[in-house]
Amino acid sequence: MNSERETLTTMLKLALKTMNTHHEYYSTIAESVETTAVKALLLVLAETEDELINKIHDMLATGIVEEIDEISNIGEVPVPDETPFDPSRNDTDPRIFICNKALKQEVKAYTFFLSIAVRAKSRVVSYLFEYFAYVKYQQIEKIRRVCSTF
Repeated sequence: MNSERETLTTMLKLALKTMNTHHEYYSTIAESVETTAVKALLLVLAETEDELINKIHDMLATGIVEEIDEISNIGEVPVPDETPFDPSRNDTDPRIFICNKALKQEVKAYTFFLSIAVRAKSRVVSYLFEYFAYVKYQQIEKIRRVCSTF
């Protein structure tokens, strides 16, 4: 039991590191972007990462029962649409460039978390990373909603 708890703690710290990296990226880019809609998107994504960071800290302190319940009620994690936005405008429209960069980053995290879920030896760790993949799926959907207006 102690070994499983240590594994879970290690895995939560891995997720925390990923979320911190994404938060830093979105916050840093948001400071330099002048387009209001893109800045707003980046700030929302940074805020979402911050909420996840706080949630992981909470999981480290109190456990992961709620998250396991949530993902078990969802069933299979949906597959996101990773099609980039108008690649022909990627080099000329900073909004599209940022949207595609954010999309690519979140798809990469989604794939990373899902690959851990599939390979996990513990069902609890598998559920936890399915949960994180689902959260990334939701972020990808948010990016798609905002960026489809550009």
